Amino acid sequence: MYKSIFALVIALLGGVASAVAIPSSLGIDFRTTAWDPPVAPTQKTVGNITATAAYPPGSILTWSSTAGIGISAQGFLAKLSPVDILNITFANGSGNGLTGALVTNLFSNSLESGVLELITTTGTDIIDFSGLNSNSSGQDYINFGGALDVLTAEFCALDPTGQLLNQTYSVAGFTSVPDGGTTLTLLGIGLISLTVLRRRFGLAF
Repeated sequence: MYKSIFALVIALLGGVASAVAIPSSLGIDFRTTAWDPPVAPTQKTVGNITATAAYPPGSILTWSSTAGIGISAQGFLAKLSPVDILNITFANGSGNGLTGALVTNLFSNSLESGVLELITTTGTDIIDFSGLNSNSSGQDYINFGGALDVLTAEFCALDPTGQLLNQTYSVAGFTSVPDGGTTLTLLGIGLISLTVLRRRFGLAF
C-alpha cells in the first residue's frame, strides 16, 4: 500500500498525460449488472475477476451502470483519508491482452489525480490518470501502450485540493485485444474456404 502511495506522489509531481479518445466498448465492463454488489461488500468476484475496496480500511464497493465500480470509505475518520485504493485481480488468464482502462467520476479539469499500478506477467507498469486529462464527463482513458497480460491492477487516487471528503472516482472497465480463439477460428475458416475454391474452380493463389 505504501508503495502505491509513493508512486502516486511521483505521478502528481510529474506524470505523463495519458488522455486519448474514450473507447466505445470495453472488453471487461464493470458497468454490467453482474458487478452490482449486494449489500455493499468489501469484495466482489465475477468469473475470474475480483474487485476489492482495499483502502481506507473498512471501505465498501459501489456500483453504477454508467460509471462502473468504485469505493466508499465508511466512518468519519476513514472519509478523511486523502487516498482511495481499488484493487482488481485477474485469475486464470482473465487479464490477458488488456490494452487500457477507463477511469470515471473524476472531478473534470481538476487536480484530482492517481496512478494505476499494473502487475503483469513480465513486470510492473505504473501509469497516471488525472481530472486534468478527463473529458467533460470526468472520464480518463488510460492507454497501456500495447497488449499486456495483467495479474493485478491497483488504482490509487488522491484529491490534493483539500476536498478530501467525497472521493468519487470509479473504474468502468478495461479494453482488450480481440479474443485469440475467435481470431484463429476466423482465420481457419478463411483458409478452408480458399482451399475449397482452389480445388473447385482450379484457382491459383
